[in-house]
Amino acid sequence: MSRPKGAPLLGPVGFLFAAVGFTMAVIVARLFVVVEARCTQSCPVIRVQGFHIHHLYYGVILLLALSTIMVFATDVRTRWDSALIVGVGLGLIADEIGLLILRVPYWAIPSLATLAAFGLALYLATAYKLLTVGRRDFGLLDRYQTLSIFGVVLAMLGFLYFGRPLRAMYANAALVAWVSASILLLTFGRKHIQEIRRTPLNPVPPSP
Repeated sequence: MSRPKGAPLLGPVGFLFAAVGFTMAVIVARLFVVVEARCTQSCPVIRVQGFHIHHLYYGVILLLALSTIMVFATDVRTRWDSALIVGVGLGLIADEIGLLILRVPYWAIPSLATLAAFGLALYLATAYKLLTVGRRDFGLLDRYQTLSIFGVVLAMLGFLYFGRPLRAMYANAALVAWVSASILLLTFGRKHIQEIRRTPLNPVPPSP
């Protein structure tokens, strides 16, 4: 089974999920960099033979892997889920374009402008899809997927746990985020996956 002929890869929901993933990735990455600047050995900065593994490379891996899944997924909900992680990958990549490619300081205006351009493009694409396709796709969202996405967002915030040498409140807030994410994903996330496997959803686009 494949996508119906003429059905878009992503509608407004998919672009919105990508935009949300992008936004959360940038927020968490920027906060973590602030924390890392004053961190101790407990911060998970991965180095291979002295080479610092920047989060841009994690973003490339996420982008390639989830883009592949998104392209070949037959269920629209799977494409939406993949779009969220694609957005995360884009966020991690865009966050370090200024530093690694433009060769400007991390907090320099060109670096921040790059983030703004990527984010604006995703939100404008969402608005464009809403205007051209309408809100029909939002009616296909159920509480299982919505709460699963919220669980993923909380899990991302949980990475601030590694900033505990800077503020104890980071550790407490991050642990709460991780516990909440685990509960949401083990309950609603599991149900969401079961729904995808039991009743594939691939709506046919309306006739012009």
